[in-house]
Parts: sequence; structure tokens; C-alpha cells
Amino acid sequence: GISLNAMGDGEAEEGGGGSDVNNALLAAWKDAEHILPLDDVVRKEVWDGSIPIRLSLAQEDVSTFENPLPFYIQASRMGYLPLDLAPARAYFQPYATSLAGAAEEQMWIEYNGVPLKWHIPTGVLLDLHAPNAELPWALKLHLSGYPDKKLLPYGGEPSVKRHYRQTLKQAASLRYGSAKRISNLSLPEMEQLWGSIREGDFARFREISSEILKPSQPGPPGLSGIKRLPIRVMLPHLPSPIQHPFQPYKPDGTLLTLSDLLQLLFPQWPHVFEGEVQGDEGADARGGAG
Repeated sequence: GISLNAMGDGEAEEGGGGSDVNNALLAAWKDAEHILPLDDVVRKEVWDGSIPIRLSLAQEDVSTFENPLPFYIQASRMGYLPLDLAPARAYFQPYATSLAGAAEEQMWIEYNGVPLKWHIPTGVLLDLHAPNAELPWALKLHLSGYPDKKLLPYGGEPSVKRHYRQTLKQAASLRYGSAKRISNLSLPEMEQLWGSIREGDFARFREISSEILKPSQPGPPGLSGIKRLPIRVMLPHLPSPIQHPFQPYKPDGTLLTLSDLLQLLFPQWPHVFEGEVQGDEGADARGGAG
């Protein structure tokens, strides 16, 4: 097996000879060549995923005799919930108390009593909190009483945009050893990248992401520029994600798979959650990886 330490230290093998590193790079490239043509196809399939959501106004925000009817949205799995809530907020505003909804910063979403973190992509939120929920996903919209002890401070779309950019810089630093690929984006490029997330436009996203991920050299040497894979594993019972960077390939050059990664993080994988599955039929046994 591969030790977690060996992967984290980036050693090709014990002893670390240059020829061994080159052989591993060549083997990894041969594997990658078969996968690369499918990369855009798979990424677009992921981007096209969406979630039907039924929003109800929180009872404490309702000022009318009768509760308003629910509001339905179709949210991108790759997007962030706050970016899809403007029409719902406008729809519920006439039914809300005079204080509710006065500031966008007070808006938040709840599922089964749990405030949903606005800085986590919508698809990951669903996988974390409601993997077996019937669709449309039933959520509660609050226009007041922001739970600032449970959620990061929210200042509207600029907050989501800043968080997204910071996440990109962290990922680039782990992947390449530097955040320059993000810091060096021009303002129009960054605006296009953010606009593609906001609007769910894969074509516009691909234009910029392809440049960010472009290898520094063609062929096997290009893989040497990838220092680590930035990985976050999120589980419903943990307050924070598990973060541990890995090399993209094993010492023998075999590409690291998601199954390999999970086995390194959880030695008992895939049986680590069997007790939870038996106890609650798996309602909380699934997590999201991003």
C-alpha cells in the first residue's frame, strides 16, 4: 500500500532516484492520455446537473393571514444558493413583516432545522444534508434573524464572489505551489469566470479554466508541475471538511483514483459508514467531495 506520509511528502519512492521519478511521470502520462479526451465531456455533464427546489417562507417572517404559496427554482449543482434566491425574495416580500427582508444580508436558508452554509456549492449541500430527499428539495427561506453564530457573515453576492476567488487561490497554491495562476487573471477574465458560475455557463467557464489548468510543458514533463491535488471531503457529522493534499499519481506512476484517496483518508473504506447505514438507513452516511 501507499502510506499517507509518502503521498504527502511527494516522494516517488523510498530513495527517490531521478530515473524513478521520470519513469513514474511517463507511466502517469500514458494513463492520463486515455482520460483527457473525456475530461470536457464529464465536466459538462457535471455542470449540466441541477436541483429542483421548493422554497417556503419561514413562519416567523409571514405577516399575512394566509401563508404564501411556495416558490420554485431550478438551481445549478455547481452554483451557490444565494445566487438563485433574488426572484424568491422578491416574490415573498409582500407577505413578509415590515422588518423581514429589509436587508439581503439577513437572508438565509434552512433545511430540517439546519442553517445551510452559503459558501458551499448547492450540489454538495444536497449530498451532505439530503441525499435521499424527494425532489423538489423542500427548503425554508428566512428573511430575518440571520444565525451569525452558525454561518459565516454574509454581505450579498460580493461575499460569495470573494469566497470563490479565495478558494481558487487556495486550490492553485496546493496544485502548483503558487497562487499566481489566479492572481494573474485580468479583471475581465475574473469577471468572466465568476459570471460563468453565476449563470451556469460551461462554455465561458471552460475558456478561463483551460488557461488556469494549462500544463507548463507538453507531455509527461507537464505533470511534474502539478504538486498536489487540492481535495476537501465533507461529511454531515463534521463541522469542517477534511483537507489533505495528495500527489496525482502513485510512486509507480498509476493515477490516483477517488477510491484510492478515500482509502488513504479512511482505512476502513468503503465499510467506514456501515454502522450508520444500519442505524438510520443511510440518511447521514453519505458525504460530498469537492
